[in-house]
Amino acid sequence: MTASSATASETPVKSQRIGFVHLGCPKNLVDTETMLGVLDKAGHQIVADESEADIVLVNTCAFIEKAQEESVRVLAGLAEGGKRLMITGCLAQKFQQELLDLFPEADAVIGINNVPEVADVLARVERGERVLAVQQDPTYILEEDVVRRHVTVGAYTYLKIAEGCDYQCSFCIIPSMRGAFRSRSIANLVENAKALVDRGVSELVLVGQDTTSYGKDIDSSLPQLLQALNDIDGLSWIRFMYAYPNLVSDELLETIDGCDKVVKYLDCPLQHSHPEVLRRMRRPMTDLPEFVERVRSKIRNVKLRTSFIVGFPGETEAHYQHLKQTIETLRWDRLGVFEYSDVDTAHSKTLDGKVQKSVIKSRRNELMALQQQISFELNQSLVGQVLPVLVETIHAFGSIEGRTQWDAPEVDNSVIIKGSDAAQVLPGEIVLVEITSATPYDLKGRII
Repeated sequence: MTASSATASETPVKSQRIGFVHLGCPKNLVDTETMLGVLDKAGHQIVADESEADIVLVNTCAFIEKAQEESVRVLAGLAEGGKRLMITGCLAQKFQQELLDLFPEADAVIGINNVPEVADVLARVERGERVLAVQQDPTYILEEDVVRRHVTVGAYTYLKIAEGCDYQCSFCIIPSMRGAFRSRSIANLVENAKALVDRGVSELVLVGQDTTSYGKDIDSSLPQLLQALNDIDGLSWIRFMYAYPNLVSDELLETIDGCDKVVKYLDCPLQHSHPEVLRRMRRPMTDLPEFVERVRSKIRNVKLRTSFIVGFPGETEAHYQHLKQTIETLRWDRLGVFEYSDVDTAHSKTLDGKVQKSVIKSRRNELMALQQQISFELNQSLVGQVLPVLVETIHAFGSIEGRTQWDAPEVDNSVIIKGSDAAQVLPGEIVLVEITSATPYDLKGRII
């Protein structure tokens, strides 16, 4: 069988048991849930246990080399287990025919612009084709004639507000795969959000490659979207991720401060502090002390998260010390540090001044140790305070795990509540917790 682009006939196809593996970011997770929704609507059975599946949908990541390696490792493991595969996501978009050649077990390779076609592709597979469905010009944007099959519905879920990105950061290949920036409409998003709240979601986490550009292509804006979502009955928290600091306007800050459901938390992945490194990264320049002061003065009781990359090509010891000093001075509430690694089609791979891996690892370890001390001191200052906590997990042994508004799911601190009757609360509830102790990355407390 060879890859084909022919249209499937209308002959009925029997229901298949579909397993799934999600890799990568929350934006990718939304795509996974969308494809599962398409397959579910077409009459296929979604199964959580891959061993029970007739075919496994694997949504891959290709953002950095480690992500690509993980994706290939997962695919190889499933193939060795005798599983038929449908490969989707960024790896599929990037390597296309190469994946079909590498994995004979792959019945289909589906690009990120072909998400709505997954059921049609499966129908073609069941009729004997081996399908390569990868559109080269990304124009797809999620619309709500498709009902997502959620695997994260609980206390929170993700809501993708836009696709693509117009920036050309030298270390990033996302624009080449996901295309130019394009927004979903406010009406569309509000309708989707209401449906999620009706299903029991307490917190909506808005995601996109560049959320602060939301609306620029449809005569709208992120503040308008936040205000519209803030009016939804039954919704507790609204969080948005990945803000470009140069696009964080006073209007946006005032909207965050003024909307009671929008959490007082701002995530701005800055990547570096030194202008020379930012220039090589093709990132916008930002006066970080001025930016941090402006955010903290405009939003009452705000917490700031950022992330930095160490070891970018050309990063000297002086550049690194500038970054370290910035962290010491500005004292981020939440901080991630990542080691630079080449991506084979990214511009940064061609840059000179490569930093030794051992130096990169040492720099990251030093910065994380510095941040650990800062985080511990900041968390210690919360002991004795009473904070609203979103309940996420009730453990069998009686403790409860949740988060404050200052903590994004999967990346930030947790609050561990002990000595409480777990039967009195449910996931998704917000309870008042007195903080009794703290570690660098967790708080402990009791319900009052």
